[in-house]
Amino acid sequence: MRKLIIVFLIAFVLFGCRSNTDKNHSAINKSAIDQPIKALFIGNSYTYVNNLPSLLTQLAASTSKPKTLEIQMVALGGATLKTHWDNGNALGVLKQGSWNYVVLQEQSMLPIIEPEIMYHYARLFDAEITKVGANTVFFLTWARQNTPETQRNLTDAYMSITRQLDGVVAPVGIAWQKVHEEDANVILYDADGSHPNLLGSYMAACVFYGILYNESPVGSTSYKSLGISESQASFIQRIAWQTVESVTVGQ
Repeated sequence: MRKLIIVFLIAFVLFGCRSNTDKNHSAINKSAIDQPIKALFIGNSYTYVNNLPSLLTQLAASTSKPKTLEIQMVALGGATLKTHWDNGNALGVLKQGSWNYVVLQEQSMLPIIEPEIMYHYARLFDAEITKVGANTVFFLTWARQNTPETQRNLTDAYMSITRQLDGVVAPVGIAWQKVHEEDANVILYDADGSHPNLLGSYMAACVFYGILYNESPVGSTSYKSLGISESQASFIQRIAWQTVESVTVGQ
């Protein structure tokens, strides 16, 4: 009888410990889920026109499981990664924050004209990003409207440095290309044929959402406050996620 009582007491204690452990794991998991993602965007007007970081934040907050994004942007018109490295502002912000991701966007034509310069400064930034424990994300941009054939060169340049540095690529330009292939009536360019219009920036936000969360943006509702129609938003969301899936599988 005494042995049975001892066994019972041991079982009770172990069960209690297991229950407390399970509760702790649940608390840890919930805490991890509740933690906002912190991202730094370094780029130029392709990033700040239409305030891409703000569009991304709104999109994340409007999904079925709303998420909090904390984003800071260092962007100068026409800036290259070399520009940002030389003036030091981006590096200063990078070193001050506890970032999960740092997004690097090169000047629109440099990856085609002088890819080695892009690669050099991408490596310098990546080394500093690694030091602060963040992940490097390359913002793969789009070809200009009158030279769609250059998209392949842009894509190759960004994919090459992404693989060299074991980074992550946000395939925005590839998604733009898919949109134009499926429906040429959907315009993502501003009047200058280079910068994004609001729909183009929304496409970029959808791609970045898919990359940062590994989750489809389909069903998010932030488009309602942007004047984008439901049919356009659904189309853009679908293409963005299909592109993210196809590119990340190939990395």
